[in-house]
Amino acid sequence: MFLLLLASSARASPPATDGAPKPPPAELQQRVAQAMKSDEEPLSLEECQALTGHAQPLEECSLTAVAGGRAALLQLTTECAGDSCDVQVFVYRPGQPVLRLPDSSKGGSLTGGHLVMTPSLEHVITDWVGLGPRDMGDWRVELYRIELRTGKASPWVKGCFSPALSPGGRWILCRNRRGDVLKVPLTGGTPTLVHRGGFSAEQVSWTPYAYLYPDAVTFPSPGRMRVTTSVVAGEDGETQRTQELPWRE
Repeated sequence: MFLLLLASSARASPPATDGAPKPPPAELQQRVAQAMKSDEEPLSLEECQALTGHAQPLEECSLTAVAGGRAALLQLTTECAGDSCDVQVFVYRPGQPVLRLPDSSKGGSLTGGHLVMTPSLEHVITDWVGLGPRDMGDWRVELYRIELRTGKASPWVKGCFSPALSPGGRWILCRNRRGDVLKVPLTGGTPTLVHRGGFSAEQVSWTPYAYLYPDAVTFPSPGRMRVTTSVVAGEDGETQRTQELPWRE
């Protein structure tokens, strides 16, 4: 999960001498390929700077392979103060310029939580979390879709966040404020209920301003899904409840 606060400005890709973005050098792409295959060969901070064109010092850099290893999401923690950090997220696709995802849209965060690359490598599905019209603690959640060709972020599914891609690549699963699990076709449409958690919105623990969202659904096998929910448990504090359930694509 991608956490904490967002940065305000950065380039979308390393500058080229002719003004057009270019793919990273072949040697650097080889290093990214190694890092995507093995956690024991992470990118150095200097390699992350070279890959993204970020010239300022970094606190941390993490690379997550997505779409079956055909692409990667790169998270740069650029500066930390107190209990928050500035975070930038980039998309790496072999042979193409590195792209920076937009940080926000309509006052809500786009890159602070969960992100899913579609199998076509054309879109990223991400959380959008922002305050309601009265800005009185009325938090709203949505899924947004970012088109990588244009960088445009558009509302996709209301009332759901923490996206996950199904094993067969046909569905996006997400959680609502009550911790229920819903699914929506990859092509978009109305979400349908997959699993009812049995909690109220007040019972499900999440922290909007720190980007601590409900856990995304995981799949231990193609036919099983794992649903973990952090629940507020009164004086005993917070507990996690995990269920394994059947999944049919």
